[in-house]
Amino acid sequence: MVGGKLTAYRAMASGAVDEVVAWYGRGARRSPTARLPLVGAAPPLALGRVDAPGRLVARYGTEAPLVAALGSDPVVEGRPETVGELRFAVRAEGVRTVADLLDRRTRIGLVPADRALAVPVASSVLAAES
Repeated sequence: MVGGKLTAYRAMASGAVDEVVAWYGRGARRSPTARLPLVGAAPPLALGRVDAPGRLVARYGTEAPLVAALGSDPVVEGRPETVGELRFAVRAEGVRTVADLLDRRTRIGLVPADRALAVPVASSVLAAES
């Protein structure tokens, strides 16, 4: 499965697995995917106790303190995204290109002027973390 947001492709993949299992007659058991939380997911009360900036908690959940510890310098002055977010994307999310960092993980790349300012920072993080 490719494309879409994480929650959408999870649902599509779950449905595809269920269809394959049914097709090959391997039982009526449904995929457990819908019951498995995403990394960092937690109930709102637990998220409220996470010791990290609220913007990071909203985006990374219980992983927010780790992201915050990786660096709080902004990627582009005046924008909220941090170098720690770039490092986390490389270390924990399998990012291997500047385009992935700027276009899909942080969305900085959607504004051409911001992209131009962020490319050297993203390149440096990729080089250091790879």
